[in-house]
Amino acid sequence: MKTAPALAHIRTALAAAAALTAYGALADPYLLRLATEILLVGTAVMSLNLVTGQGGLVSLCHGSLFGGAAYAAAMLAQQTGANLAATLAIGIAAGACLAFLVALVSLRSNGLFFLVVTLVAGQLLWEVVFHWREATGGADGLRGFTSAAGRPWWSQPVWLYAWSAAWACASLMLLRRYLRRPAGIALQALRDQPLRMQALGYSASRIRIGAFTLSGAIAGGAGALYPFLNLYISPQAVHWSFSATLLIMGVIGGIKTLHGAFAGAAIYLLIQTYLSSYTDRWQLLIGLLFVVTVLFMPDGVARGLRRRGGP
Repeated sequence: MKTAPALAHIRTALAAAAALTAYGALADPYLLRLATEILLVGTAVMSLNLVTGQGGLVSLCHGSLFGGAAYAAAMLAQQTGANLAATLAIGIAAGACLAFLVALVSLRSNGLFFLVVTLVAGQLLWEVVFHWREATGGADGLRGFTSAAGRPWWSQPVWLYAWSAAWACASLMLLRRYLRRPAGIALQALRDQPLRMQALGYSASRIRIGAFTLSGAIAGGAGALYPFLNLYISPQAVHWSFSATLLIMGVIGGIKTLHGAFAGAAIYLLIQTYLSSYTDRWQLLIGLLFVVTVLFMPDGVARGLRRRGGP
């Protein structure tokens, strides 16, 4: 019975993906690129929602996991060519490995200390990317990582959107399934009753490390596709401010939901894209929206609109 709503959401997402792909390809390639960015960034936000909304761990390094995987995929493409399977594999592996290492260090602490440790871990990766100019391009970023013949077939705009939609849907299905398994239920219970769960014999560190690693793998898969959107990746993708942006998107869309991540990413990126053409103070609107969401729709825009629209 519980699988029916999930399947309905997935069918809706696939239908929307197909419709947006056709519309973007025929009407406006720029909209197709924007939709692809929303899907990739939204998937990263969804991975953050797993550990923050479901696990109660506020992380400020998920931008680094996403960006680190993006750099790994771009450097692999520069050295060996841009193969889709290899690109996804290196992104998933990089995201999972980085998340595992961060979790080993940061999950010895809780609350504010956990947030600070993840912030420091993310900034260490930024330092490496920013100063390792020979491999990452330093402050100039990395470009020119495709062959002289041009971008590979799978990274053409329509195909890249299709792969991004496929990864977003696969990640949504995986996380929904995970949250219904014992490990996912235990993760949510640790958020609400940590002392009781530990008294029952559950290992908080093991459960949280597993969730954090899964979260990093999902963010890494999205990050691996991200450089091929503009054929460029910059150190901003691993900076702590990008991690904070992902957190803001998550809160606006609904930090305790999975599908709300895409709503938050869409709202933020649409405001950034279109309002920034008229004013440099577009971030003020984001701040006001953030405050309004926290005060009047604490469960996020996705759930808030659903409740106002009825059952």
